Amino acid sequence: MSSRSKIGHYDIVSELGRGGMGVVYKGFEPQLNRHVAIKTLSESLANDPTVVERFLREARSMAQLNDPHIIQIFLVGEDQGQPYFAMEFVEGESLSQKLKRESRLDPAEASRILLQVAQGLAMAHDRGVIHRDIKPGNLMITARGHVKVADFGIALASHDTGKKLTGTGEFVGTPGYLSPEVCLGKPVDQRSDIFALGIVFFEMLTGRMPFTDHSPLGMMLEVVRAEIPDVRTLNDSVDPRLVAILNKMVCKDPEQRYQDCHNLIADLIAA
Repeated sequence: MSSRSKIGHYDIVSELGRGGMGVVYKGFEPQLNRHVAIKTLSESLANDPTVVERFLREARSMAQLNDPHIIQIFLVGEDQGQPYFAMEFVEGESLSQKLKRESRLDPAEASRILLQVAQGLAMAHDRGVIHRDIKPGNLMITARGHVKVADFGIALASHDTGKKLTGTGEFVGTPGYLSPEVCLGKPVDQRSDIFALGIVFFEMLTGRMPFTDHSPLGMMLEVVRAEIPDVRTLNDSVDPRLVAILNKMVCKDPEQRYQDCHNLIADLIAA
């Protein structure tokens, strides 16, 4: 790791994580006396115009979404030829970390988290942005229980979904949270995010994933063909109204699912 002390006008405090695309740092902005998260594109990819475009597209997708349940983008810049963007830093943990610690959540708490994610996604979908990688690792929870959706890394504006940005055959999304239409290579819209969020809801209620095949292909076949296990056999404290909401979120056929997050939100509030 190159031990950088600054990126742009931000002081680097620590490294938060790294992946194929680059590194995320915790930074400090002295002028405004606040911490930020800084996502950098790895130096090896900074020369590839397609990848740079995808990286900047992520920043732009998120920048147009001003919602309390979506992580805010503050700035897009370049430092020593390396593109980066700075965004809101969440003091807290991801849902993934919370589930590792607590295994499963109380149904009322799971519903509160689901509602907040749905509110953030409703805003994104209304602006024509589909997230495409909803999973517990991308849902941040503050110390006060406020939920924010992170990492629109493979988000596409819905009018772009016809263009494949990912290179031939490259997989978009995370196995286990993919909708049947993604697995089948069909067009993807906001209902695909709702399916993935249903899988997250199942996981919060039961402490496990509904589809468990170890091979990506076997997993995709399960997603397309197998019904999810009955949530009440795994957690009998789940209210029938929540079971109905979950089942509607994860219907194989997108036409049978919630068509948008607004209807999902209405049912959650009524439940």
